[in-house]
Amino acid sequence: MFCKVTCLLFLACSLSTAAVVTNSPLLPPNVGGYVSPSDVHACYPVCPNIDLNNIAHKFFLNIVRNPSGPNEIEMFDSTATGNVSVGGGPFNPITLTGPVQTVVFNKVGNTTGVFNTEMLALNLSGGGVMLRESPTLASTGVTSITDVGGGNFQIDSFFDIFTELSVDGGRTWIPSNGPTHVSLQPIPEPGTAALLTAGLVLFAFGRRKR
Repeated sequence: MFCKVTCLLFLACSLSTAAVVTNSPLLPPNVGGYVSPSDVHACYPVCPNIDLNNIAHKFFLNIVRNPSGPNEIEMFDSTATGNVSVGGGPFNPITLTGPVQTVVFNKVGNTTGVFNTEMLALNLSGGGVMLRESPTLASTGVTSITDVGGGNFQIDSFFDIFTELSVDGGRTWIPSNGPTHVSLQPIPEPGTAALLTAGLVLFAFGRRKR
């Protein structure tokens, strides 16, 4: 029963809407993160193949927002967590950190609306792996900000990101076999996740006793 309850709950979480509700219309959002589909985030066709999955790009800090004409340039630090597999082997957890730069078109002077976006730069590293946004292919997306009342805003956002990977300290870069689609979704804080797990255990234990 515990396994069934766990699977059903996490399936429901994965099917939730690709949006967050927050008290700020500023970008990047101060809650949630950009999540890839759980099966494969990106595949890098080398020998041996390297695969990333379950990537969550979050914890946007030290944010600087600069106007560039009607557009807003955003620079910030970030963390990406997920799993890496080499040569078809088991997936192991990995954490990457580094700076990001994005542009939100026609954002200056507008609090809400629908905005085209583009990731201009991404430079993450950790665990002997370096990951960057392609310097030759555009990684585009769309973000919408809606005033839902009560001082809250709903932010829907996605990017299709072309990435390149290096395992030799940046001497050579391997392009992914296509863009990765990531969407903005709520991400529980570590304390919340722990409470959720504890609740599931207690619920399952109670069902088994009955």
